[in-house]
Amino acid sequence: MAADDDTGEKMTFDVLCASPLKSNDESSVDIYAGLDPNVTENTSKPCTPSRNCLDLYEELLTEEGNAKEATYNELQVEFGKCQRQIKELMKKFKEVQTQNLSLQSENQSLKKNISALIKTARGEINRKDEEINSLHQRDDDREILLECQKTGPSGKTFTFLAAKLNKNPNQVSERFQQLLKLFKKSKCR
Repeated sequence: MAADDDTGEKMTFDVLCASPLKSNDESSVDIYAGLDPNVTENTSKPCTPSRNCLDLYEELLTEEGNAKEATYNELQVEFGKCQRQIKELMKKFKEVQTQNLSLQSENQSLKKNISALIKTARGEINRKDEEINSLHQRDDDREILLECQKTGPSGKTFTFLAAKLNKNPNQVSERFQQLLKLFKKSKCR
C-alpha cells in the first residue's frame, strides 16, 4: 500500500508484514504497529495542551462574553424603553387624576345646583297648586253667591249647587254661611 509523506514522496509499507495476525499470537496485537515510525511506544508522558487548544477555549469564552454583553445591551435598551413608557404612563395618570378631580368638583357643583332646582320646582309646584285651589275656591264661591242671589238660599239651591260643584249639600250650605260672615265683616270696616 502507498501513502504520501510530508515531503510529497510516496512511501510504501507492507500490511501483511506489519500485521500481528500472521504469527497467530493474539495477545500481542498492536493495530497501530507500522503505521507511524515517529511514534514511540511510551505513552505514559503527560500530554500538555497546545496553544491552539487554549485558543479554542478562549474563543468560546469570548463568544459567550459577547453573547452576554449583547443580551445585556438588548436588556438595557428594553429597560430604557420601559422607563420611557413608565414616564409617559405616569404623565397620563397624573392628567387623568387632574381631570378626575375636576370632574368630581364639577359633579358636586351640578348635584348642588340640581338639588336647588328640585327644591325650587317643588316649592313652585306647591305654590301653583295652592293658587289653583284658591282660584277654584273663588270660582265655587262666585257660583254659590250668584245662584243664591237668583233663587235664594234654600235646600233645593244647595242640592243643585252640590251636584254642580261635586260636593255634598251640607258643604255648600256651610260655605255660604262663611261667605255671609266675611261679607258682613267687610261691611263693618
